[in-house]
Amino acid sequence: MGVPTAHKVQGSMMKITVSSTLTEVPGLDNIELDLGENKVFEAADISSDYETPVNAGLRTAGSLSADIIRDPLSAVHQTLQGAYNTGATMPSSFTVGATGVILTLSLLFTKLTLSGKKGEGFVGKLEAKLLTKVNWNTAAP
Repeated sequence: MGVPTAHKVQGSMMKITVSSTLTEVPGLDNIELDLGENKVFEAADISSDYETPVNAGLRTAGSLSADIIRDPLSAVHQTLQGAYNTGATMPSSFTVGATGVILTLSLLFTKLTLSGKKGEGFVGKLEAKLLTKVNWNTAAP
């Protein structure tokens, strides 16, 4: 078994739908994409001495979070704020570095913060729930 290839984060991007077009969200850093947890149940009966986990065929809701350099005048950031304010579903995508892997996402933004210190730009935190099941590699079994 070989050592996995290291892929660089540079070139990754999240896009959201702005005026019917997928548009990159600028200023993102420290992105975390959680595809959810596969639920299991324990297969055991009264004669068992070990509980065997069995895939229940369900996955919990996934999430996406990132630090963001906020620009209140950016049309993309205004669209993000609008989706957060209204609770609108946002068709989106996430490109994984230079791998060519693009994940299609449907997001519900649950947190969008703004903070700043004197002499620095505004930053914040972006959090969203995945509204659809997303598979990392759809070619895998």
